[in-house]
Parts: sequence; C-alpha cells; structure tokens
Amino acid sequence: MTTREYLFLFFLFITLLSEEVCGGEGRSFQIDYERDCFSKDGECYRYIAGEMHYFRVPPHYWRDRLLKMRAAGFTTVQTYIAWNVHAPLGEYDPASDLIDVIQFIRIAAEADLTVIIRPGPYLDAEWDLGGFPVWLLTRPHMGEQLRSNSTEFMRAVGAWYGVLLPRLVPYLYSNGGPIIAVQVENEAGGSPPCDAAHFDYLEQLRALYVKHLGEEVVYLTVDGDRARLAKCGNVEGLYSTLNFGAEGSAAKKFAVQRVTEPQGPYVCSAFFSGWLDHWGFPFNRVSTETLVAGLKDVLEFSDRGASVSMYMFHGGTNFAWGQGARGDFNKQISTNYTRLWGKMTSYDYDAPLSEAGDTTPKYMAIRDLLSNYNTIKPVPANTTKHGWGPVEMRRIFDIFDLVRLAKEISGTFVESKFPMSMEEMGQLHGPVAYQVTLPDSVSLPAEIDVSLYGDRVYLITVGANNMVKVQMSSRNRAAEVFKVSQRDLLLLIDENGHSNSNNVRYSNQMYQKGIVGNVTANGQVLEDWSAALIGKLLIPDGPFAGPMAGSDRLRSIESMVNALRKKISSSPVKYSGDFVPGWYSGEVRGLDKARGADTFIDNQGWGKGFMWVDSLDITNPQAYNLGRYWPLAGPQMRHYCPGPWLSETGNINLLEFERAPSEGLLTSEDTPLVDGPYDTTQI
Repeated sequence: MTTREYLFLFFLFITLLSEEVCGGEGRSFQIDYERDCFSKDGECYRYIAGEMHYFRVPPHYWRDRLLKMRAAGFTTVQTYIAWNVHAPLGEYDPASDLIDVIQFIRIAAEADLTVIIRPGPYLDAEWDLGGFPVWLLTRPHMGEQLRSNSTEFMRAVGAWYGVLLPRLVPYLYSNGGPIIAVQVENEAGGSPPCDAAHFDYLEQLRALYVKHLGEEVVYLTVDGDRARLAKCGNVEGLYSTLNFGAEGSAAKKFAVQRVTEPQGPYVCSAFFSGWLDHWGFPFNRVSTETLVAGLKDVLEFSDRGASVSMYMFHGGTNFAWGQGARGDFNKQISTNYTRLWGKMTSYDYDAPLSEAGDTTPKYMAIRDLLSNYNTIKPVPANTTKHGWGPVEMRRIFDIFDLVRLAKEISGTFVESKFPMSMEEMGQLHGPVAYQVTLPDSVSLPAEIDVSLYGDRVYLITVGANNMVKVQMSSRNRAAEVFKVSQRDLLLLIDENGHSNSNNVRYSNQMYQKGIVGNVTANGQVLEDWSAALIGKLLIPDGPFAGPMAGSDRLRSIESMVNALRKKISSSPVKYSGDFVPGWYSGEVRGLDKARGADTFIDNQGWGKGFMWVDSLDITNPQAYNLGRYWPLAGPQMRHYCPGPWLSETGNINLLEFERAPSEGLLTSEDTPLVDGPYDTTQI
C-alpha cells in the first residue's frame, strides 16, 4: 500500500470517528432575542414538555411512560437530576446499574422526545432534603450553608458536578443528543436574603455548568410569577422563566417574565397539573376543565405561543426514603426547631398519567388539545393490575428484639454520654431506638421532657408482668411532658422525611432526625445513652427505586434474633398492655397467575410504619423499599407495588409502630386509593 493510500485511510478514519463522537454538525439550540423565540437549527421553535422524574419510576417502566408522553403530543421531557439518589452515602455514581440517568435520556430520545435537565443542586420537588444528600448534615454548620456561596458547600457541589456534568456532554443537542436546555438551581428567588452573596452563589453555579458543558448551552432559571422572585433568582447568562398554575390570565403572568427578560421566548417551566399532598390533609385536585383551559391560554399566548412544561405529566412514587416534608417556619417550636408536615408516599399529583402509569380522562383531554399543535401517536396499553387478596402477616420480632440484635451487629449500635442525632450516628433515614436508665437521683414517678426530636416519639416502658405502656407525641404538637413509673426507658423515634423547603437556612439541628437535644427527668439532664439504628439494621441507605438488600439478608436477621432469644428465654416474650412496635412479614403466593402485574397494597387496619417487599427467587433474591404508610392519618390508603419487583412468590414486610388488625391480615387490590379519609389530628 502506498503512502498516499495510508494517508487517505488515516484521514477517512479520523473523519468517521469525529462524526461518531460529535454527531451534531449543524445542530443548534439557542435563544433568538430578535424573534422572541427559541431557535432550533435556525428555525423558531416552541417546546411542549411534560415533567417526569426517573427516580420516582421503576426503570423497567421508563419507556412505557415516555412513549405515553409522546403519544399525547408532548415534544420534550423535563426531569430533575437528584444528587441524593446518586450519592446517598457520599459516593458519586450518576450511572449506577439501578438508576441510570444516562439510560433514561437515551430512552427519551428513542421515544422521539427532546430533554430538559434540572440538576439543581437544590430541587425542592417534594423530595427528601430538596435533593441534597443527607450526609451533608454530618458536616458542622452545613444546614446554615445549603444554597449559599460558602466554600465548603460549593466544594461539595463542585465535586458532584465534576462527575455528573461531563457524562452529559455527549447528549447535548449540539453534539447530536436530545438535551436542549439545562436549568440552574430551582426557585432561587425564594431563597433569601437577596444580597451580593446570593447572586455570587448563582454566578458560581453558572460557572460550574459552563466549565463542564460550555457557553453555548441554553441555561434557564425558574421562579414564581412575582417580579421580586424573578429578579432575585437570576444573574447574567441565565434565562429567567416562570412557574404557575392553570387559573388566571397567562398574559398577566408572562408580564412578570418581561421584567427580567424584556426580549426572548415566553416560558412557563412548571405549569401545575395538580398539586402536592401531605399526610393528614385532603388529596388535592385540579379539574380537567381548568387545566385544559389554562394550558390552551399559555399555548396561544403571543404570536408564537409560549413554551411550557407540565408539572407533573407523571408523578410516580416516593419510594423508600424519597418523600420530603414541608417546614412550617412560621410555627417554630423554638429558635432551633420547627413543625414539619411529611409528604405522602404517592406522588400521583393528580397528573394526566396516574402514579401507576395509567392514562386518565385528564390525559385524554390533554391529548385532544395537543393534537392541534403537534403530531400525536397511538397510546400504549396500560400495564396489568392484580390484587393478591388477603395475606396473613406473622409478627416476627418486637422492637426489643431488634434492639438486642443491633447490639450484636457492627455499625448499628451507638453509646454516648448524651443523645446524638440520627445523622451524627451514621444513619441517614429510618427509625432509631434510644435507651436510657433513670439514675437513683431521679424520684419516681418522674416527668420526662423530650422536646427536640424528629419527628415522632414513642416512649416505651415495661412494668410488672411485662405490662407495656407506650406514650406518643409529635414535633407538630405542643410540647408534652411524659410521666413514667419505670427507670428503664426506650424512646423510639420515627422520621417523616427531611425538609425539602430549604428556602430558609437553619442550623443542622433544624434538619436532623432522631433526638437532637437533651432529655430531662424532673429537670435533670439524662446521661449515658445507647441507640439502636433500626433503619440501618433492616434497610440500608441506598437507591430510592432499586434493590436494597437480598431477602437472604433478611432471613439472616431472623435467624440471628432467634439465636439471641435462646440465650434469654426459650420463646418470645409475651407483653400485655399497649401495642409494642414490631416487624411483621407475610408470604404472598400465587403470583404466577399474574406474573409481573402491578398491585396496590391496602394498609387500612394498620397504623403507621414502613413497608418493603422481597422476592423469594433463589436465583436473584432482592428486596425493595416501598416507602412509608400511614392510614391513620390518610388520605393514602393503598400503596403502589410494581409487578417487576416480585417473582412468583414473595414476602411483604411491615415495621409497624402503632397498631395491627386483630386478624393480622394485609390485602392488595387492583385499583389505587390515594384520596381516602384523612385525620389531621394524627400528625
């Protein structure tokens, strides 16, 4: 072969390689300020997006939900990227086998959708700690530094972005991928104070994005439809957009955008299809008629129409520890603590596509409207649903068994002079059981004051003849003083999610869980504490929508507790009096009749706790955390369980805190129930 032929083949190879890597020659997505529109490949463009969060939907169903989005006439999917999903324990893994955001982006492109990503770092999203990983709270004073330009906080953000953002570069629109825009932060205008340090924070964030993604990317911000919010949430180089609901005039709302953006496209980055829901309050709905009329008003606003993203198109589920909580900063218990309302496990949101991915009348009405603006496609069939019927739940262990077990397992038992918060002890989510013995200097009966804790306390004592007394209170209630006649105390603390409303910076103590202050008996501060990390023992911190621990591990726990019992007595202790919190498990049979079918587990008759399922498939034993249940508070009574998470036979497990039905049965149905009765006094 001649030198000329070698050179020809070499340059041909380089050309082909360049095309494969870049793949976006001639592609561009920009803001055209002269024509007041987005410019896609030189043409004015208006996107109609639907919001869907990959971490709230089992990966098995991503394609189904995205195809339904495109079938309804949407052009684009918008999603947050949650820092705490990919780095729950401090390890950065944005492309894990369980929750691969890159794969989600690929599937979106295959479904003929472009993509807008919202990597925060703050999300809100009704998600635990607003998307921040809880391990940040183990660093001194970090609660006061969230969403700020502090060196330590920005160093953590920079490390996270240094892993995440480079992986997104090949998927930018200019590189041949589907990502057309990137949102920086979220509703930053609502995070006071609106001062130089705040704007420096936004400028540092923008600099990180530009460092990894480049200057040519369209960077957006979003704030509520008030001028002061829009002004405070934006800096040069970021394009300001709004969020608002379906009621009211689009013209009046978009007038606010013109305060910060005199020219450019009109954009509503979060057009609310429904609303968020809390335990103990009624389920929120937005009527189909109101939503369709409001969306039409937005789409037909101005000569070119506005771009819009519907929040939510498909809400999904707050699996595991995903649910956030709303801090009521106007009703503080003290200068260091506040009331907190936990979000429901279901994130149905009254969206067009239901929590389980089913089309609704709202979906069909939206599809009819969007058919006037975009092409629509055939709608994929809904997934199969199946009810198990009743399952007999066997009480395996009580809370005292689990405390004994924690003492035997490294990393799940902590001793300290004063009580430590859950996060300080190395557990990021779930219940903690504290124990302390009243000294002889405290006379009985004694008054116990445990005023700083997150978020629900069960003070348990055992008297003569194993008579149990349980006293309960909540951080949302007026301070209560417990009266006890026993010296050995067990304080079980259950948390209802970290605040996602991080627009006010407070101390770590405000955000942390477990006991976060001293406990007194007759005014004397109690010392010499121990704590069993029950959440870490049963369900390790990890992915929000993936296998958490093999069922073989759970069987191992059962064997260990049974062995410990034999050291103490030949059979489990039988208690009388109040209900003792405990672990229940029941085997679900006959799943081969509806293999892979979704179901809705009905917790009515039970009280409050968390729930997980584990597959008994010996070739691939896995367990999945379905999240919290609380039928005593409502309104959610049934909990979505994806069919792929169970094999032909599986176990359903409950850690129950407050009550169990006398017959010990748990059922599942083929229909949801998220808008049942509610009782605000329970929270």
